[in-house]
Amino acid sequence: MMVTHVIPYPPAAGNEIRIFNMLKWFRRKEYRVTLVVRPLGNEEVSNESVIGLHKFVDDLYVFDARAKPDSSAEMIGSRVLDPDFQNDRVAELQNGFCPPWFVSDVANLIQQKRPDVLLAEYVVMSRVLNVPEATGCLKVIDSIELFCRLKVTLEKFGLVNYGLDLSDEEEKLLLERADIILAIQHLEYSEIQKLVPDRRALVTGFDLDIRSGEEQHNVAGRVLIIGSENEFNVRGTQDFIDYTWPLILEQYPSATLHVVGRVSRCVHTNDPSVSLLGFVDSLESEYDQASVVVNPCRVGTGLKIKTVEALACGKPHVGWPASSDGLRELGELPYVVAGDAVDFADAIGEFLSDPGKCRNYGAKAQKFISSHFGAEVVYGPLSAAIEEHVSSRH
Repeated sequence: MMVTHVIPYPPAAGNEIRIFNMLKWFRRKEYRVTLVVRPLGNEEVSNESVIGLHKFVDDLYVFDARAKPDSSAEMIGSRVLDPDFQNDRVAELQNGFCPPWFVSDVANLIQQKRPDVLLAEYVVMSRVLNVPEATGCLKVIDSIELFCRLKVTLEKFGLVNYGLDLSDEEEKLLLERADIILAIQHLEYSEIQKLVPDRRALVTGFDLDIRSGEEQHNVAGRVLIIGSENEFNVRGTQDFIDYTWPLILEQYPSATLHVVGRVSRCVHTNDPSVSLLGFVDSLESEYDQASVVVNPCRVGTGLKIKTVEALACGKPHVGWPASSDGLRELGELPYVVAGDAVDFADAIGEFLSDPGKCRNYGAKAQKFISSHFGAEVVYGPLSAAIEEHVSSRH
């Protein structure tokens, strides 16, 4: 049973893709999957999402966050929501994701379904692991990112909208609810080991299939950015348009920039060479047509999914040092890491002017992905832990 606030279909943002790919892997392994989704705020779950998810899960339960269920003592019973610690601030934070009525309903589902594994997406959904009904389940937290590191990382770059703010001790208390904690990359794996040394941590990254796009589909001079509307992407993309793109046009005047995804709704430009496209019918077509794919984010957490996606497509890629978090530990990077806007523009200009260099980097990129981001490599340790638990339980 997976419990999440993220609607993973259709997958667009990095966390949506991560969760959706994991569901696909569970389906491939023939696990019986119950997915419980409680979106935040006023977000609706579309018919498209429900139909799409039913192809990959056996049971789907969607809770409307806009509803006002009965949270009376009679409905919740004598359930203690946070028996492991008392912290009013963290309790209030969890109420936004796992309010008492939702925890009670999930507990009832656990009692009905009797899952072998209970997986909470993000540490803020970990309250469901505490219920007595989960006794005997293998309890897993898919951390995706560490909130206790987020504030410090963002403040270095003048970003203040960091949302969830947990101290090391607070995140530690939440992580301790799990038997196994999944880290999306090696740096965060090391941090988790330091925070909760008595819990088992696994690096469970992001699986990708190698795409064989046709080179003849490339549009000469086409540069591509794909991103969601989080503050990292918005700031990075706007800075790229304002400061780096003019330098590229000086070197390659016929260059064009396509900005795809929700980030395009949050940036602005009057430059006719820049197209803010939003959602597109075919992301694959955008990748095929791109001569270079860039990651303009100077800061971020977790694994930079748009970087590894570009590499899987065999595209020449340029990013800032932050794009290599969780990748540089794996070996020589198959793309260019720039130190400043001039270096960034020069690297893109060289790719646009040298098809042979593009082919060379594209081949190295796909070799890197196939070595480190195949599904068996990514999910093998998690599957082994699940199957070991199931064998011992039955």
